[in-house]
Amino acid sequence: MKKILSVILKILLIIVLCVAALLGGVKLTGRVVLADFYENAEAAFPTPGVHDGFVQQGFDYVEEEKAFLAAGYMADDTASRVYVIKEDGSTTYTQLQKANGNDYTGHTGGVAHFGEYVYITGSTGVDVFSYDDIISGKDSTKRLGGVKTYNNPAYCYIHNGYLLAGSFYDFGKYETPAHERMTTPSGDDNTSIITVFKLGETFEFGIDPTPQAVISARSHVQGMCVTKGGKVVLSTSYGFTLSQLFVYDTSDLEMVEDYRFTDGETFDFEGLKLIYLDGGNVVDVIKAPPMSEELVYLDGKIYILSEFASNKYVFGKFTSGLDVYAYSYEE
Repeated sequence: MKKILSVILKILLIIVLCVAALLGGVKLTGRVVLADFYENAEAAFPTPGVHDGFVQQGFDYVEEEKAFLAAGYMADDTASRVYVIKEDGSTTYTQLQKANGNDYTGHTGGVAHFGEYVYITGSTGVDVFSYDDIISGKDSTKRLGGVKTYNNPAYCYIHNGYLLAGSFYDFGKYETPAHERMTTPSGDDNTSIITVFKLGETFEFGIDPTPQAVISARSHVQGMCVTKGGKVVLSTSYGFTLSQLFVYDTSDLEMVEDYRFTDGETFDFEGLKLIYLDGGNVVDVIKAPPMSEELVYLDGKIYILSEFASNKYVFGKFTSGLDVYAYSYEE
């Protein structure tokens, strides 16, 4: 019996050592493949919710509070959450509810804030929640209402008094309607759009419900940010492949005036501006770890939220997913 136990223990030890070697090799390989990224990036703070079933999606920064917001859904279909990560490292989260008090679940995506409101991307637009409830760490907060964005938004971002809400495209699984897919002046086949809305305290929920412009964008966009110098950065990822951050020069963007934005049935807007983000404006492509989601630009750095280390995917726990990375971007 002792001999059998000894053999079993030796086998288990060999398995453990093999797994450790494999994971170490994977981590080392990742560091080699992404050497340029890690030369310019540093772990900024722990990724929120990596051990409790939270699947990270949306990312935002609240200047007045010196705090980051991280929104996402739960792998077990319980109430979605918004985490508040403060400068001193303290973290709270608020569970989201529907207006009737039931759990707000589903693929909770992007997050942004303006005035009294926090916006969360839903299936047809942005859902609106109380900023005060979330920033104060209240246990739960109810949906106040919603604003249609006329696409199926996966992420959102606020810049210069405008809310930008973008859709996600993947061939075969997450396809966008035909009117969102177009050939750009540079010959690219863009497959998603970002709808642009004006913000203001006089509007209900802080948003003018009529789109002001439409931005044509590429496939697999998970988030965006705008640098101090005005460059647009799109975070693209899907599955376990490396993420790519596409950086666009905005000084000479192609634009069509008096664009008609329509699906032929449910909405029809005339006189909009259509702006193309395509290969003719790309000035940089940054390779990053898999499953990058939304971005925050702050003090010369691009902060990248990833879902790679969530309990849903796990693999990132053994590589770089346990931390939010800040990538230094010189303009």
